[in-house]
Amino acid sequence: MDLAVASSPNHPSNPCFLENEELSPYLRLSDCSQVSDGGAALILVSEEGLAKLGKTPADAVEVLGLGVATGSLYLDSDPLTLLTTAAAAERAYAMSGVDPTQIGIAEVHDCFTVTEPLMCDALRLGNGKGKAGSDVRGLDLVRNGNLEIGGRIPTNTGGGLVGFGHPVGATGVKQILEVYRQMKGRCEQYQVPSIPEYGVTANMGGDDKTAVVTILRNC
Repeated sequence: MDLAVASSPNHPSNPCFLENEELSPYLRLSDCSQVSDGGAALILVSEEGLAKLGKTPADAVEVLGLGVATGSLYLDSDPLTLLTTAAAAERAYAMSGVDPTQIGIAEVHDCFTVTEPLMCDALRLGNGKGKAGSDVRGLDLVRNGNLEIGGRIPTNTGGGLVGFGHPVGATGVKQILEVYRQMKGRCEQYQVPSIPEYGVTANMGGDDKTAVVTILRNC
């Protein structure tokens, strides 16, 4: 879809200026992440490697669990149920021994604003059994303020893909960096009130065709 807008004295070239184009009955332009340039990196080491770097466990976070899942490229499931992400999450939780109720901070793939509550539902961050539509647990988390900086499960504290930008290949690594910074109290004005012990990141490719979920522990 071409979002270019003709420039005139009464209509600047920025398509978000004084309007918010409707792209579908449920999404406007500001509901969509903007693909952007950027890069992110992390160093994955053993305890021995950490010592060689002159660092201590207090300088790091521990990867407790990692789940990877793929879905069919030819068959689509219910669009309100992220089955691939849910499968990756179950593997990560099983490997880590961490229960969703222990998660204190989350970074999830919000390519569109609607994706954030769906991701939270797939990660089982809410209470009760999730259902499609208005009963999705993630929507209750949003309504109740649980995903805000001072909420029960602060989520996408750095802005997520919609607010921060979406450099695609770098997005998943940036999620881990954000959780690390919050766990180490390095986020200054947007630091969460309570330093979390456990965090989760969930990155998705396509419309839930690939997913990677990581469980982290603050050392």
